[in-house]
Amino acid sequence: MRSFAIKKIDKYLELDEPLGQLKGFRYVPKVKNKLEVSEMMIVNPEIIYYLVAYGFNKKYKKILELYLFILQKDDDSSEGALMQALDEIARLRSIMIRRYDKFLSKKEIEKFLKKLKILENEIRTKIVDLRLIQEIEIKEEVKEGKSR
Repeated sequence: MRSFAIKKIDKYLELDEPLGQLKGFRYVPKVKNKLEVSEMMIVNPEIIYYLVAYGFNKKYKKILELYLFILQKDDDSSEGALMQALDEIARLRSIMIRRYDKFLSKKEIEKFLKKLKILENEIRTKIVDLRLIQEIEIKEEVKEGKSR
């Protein structure tokens, strides 16, 4: 992986094209720095890929942590939390398709979407399992009520 350095230049430089007309990935750093950079325009596809991958992996990890937390606890609110995780997956998929379609190749986007699809299938399977368990518990309660 390449590393990049930013050097502070004491004089101001002007771009040939206004920032709004440049074609590239707009990146707003969240951490304030000494250079007081409020916005960057990234045009190198390799850097764009790493920025998008970093953001995707961060959001994917949060969804995965939520799923694992739900698996550890065992209560009735699990199904609602799993549905929330599915909503987050759909939101992240929408972002990947709409926002990053211009900057990434189809193969790269498909790689991210495949990871989401695998997690989505796991969550859907868990939801079905929870519903089946609830139905079995209800049937057992009905049988116990009739046998008394």
